[in-house]
Amino acid sequence: MPKLVVKHHRPLQTGLIGAGIAVAVMLAIWAAFVYGEHRAGFDRQAASQLADALDQAEKHNADLSEQITVLQQQRDVDRNSRAQVQSSLEDMQRKLADVQEELGFYKGIVSPASGEEGIRVQSLKISNGGAPRLYHYHLVLIQARTRELRVSGNLDMKIYGVQGGKPLILDVRDLAPSGNPSLGFAFQYFQNLEGDAFFPEGFMPGRVEVTIHESGQDQVQQNFDWTSVWSGAGNGAG
Repeated sequence: MPKLVVKHHRPLQTGLIGAGIAVAVMLAIWAAFVYGEHRAGFDRQAASQLADALDQAEKHNADLSEQITVLQQQRDVDRNSRAQVQSSLEDMQRKLADVQEELGFYKGIVSPASGEEGIRVQSLKISNGGAPRLYHYHLVLIQARTRELRVSGNLDMKIYGVQGGKPLILDVRDLAPSGNPSLGFAFQYFQNLEGDAFFPEGFMPGRVEVTIHESGQDQVQQNFDWTSVWSGAGNGAG
C-alpha cells in the first residue's frame, strides 16, 4: 500500500526570507557605494592639495630663476664696468707716466741741476727690431747748460755681455745691418739718435756704455744696465 507524504506549505515564511536577503544585498551595495564616495572624496581632496602645492612650487621656481637671471646680468654688468674702469685707469696711468717723463725731459733742458751741466743721455731705449737677433735703439741727447750754445760731436755705444761663457764687447757700428750708422750730433737743445743692431748668435747683453765726444770738451761716459733700457719681452738675449 503506497505511503502518503504530507508537506506543509508556508508561503509567508518563504517570502519573508527572500525579502530579508534582498534587503541585506541592497544594504551591502549601499554601504559599498557610501564607502567608495567617502574614499573618493578624500582622494579628490588630496589630489587637489597636491596640485595646488605643485603650482606653488612651479611659481616659486620661476620666481627664483628670474631672480638668478637678473643677478647674473648685474654680475656681468659689474664685471664689465670694473674691467672698463681698470682699463681706463691703466691708460691714464700710462699717460701720466709719459707726461711726467716729458716734463722731466724739458726740466732737464731748461733748469739743469747743479753739477749736471753739459751734454748727457736723457733716455735710451732698446726694443725688438722685427727679426731674430735684430734690435732697435733710440737715444735722446740733451744739453743742460745755463748758456744756450750749439754743440756738436759724436758718440760711441758699446754693448757689454757674454757669449759662450766668455765676456764680449760689441760696438753698435759693427752691428749695423746696413752700413756704418751715423752717431754724430749737432744741436742746441736736444737730438734723437737711433739705429739697428744685429747681435751675434748666443750673445747675452748685460749693460750699455755710451761715450759722448763733444767738440772742445772732455768726453762724458754713461752706463746703463740692460734691463733698464730694454723695452721688449723677455730679457732681449740673442
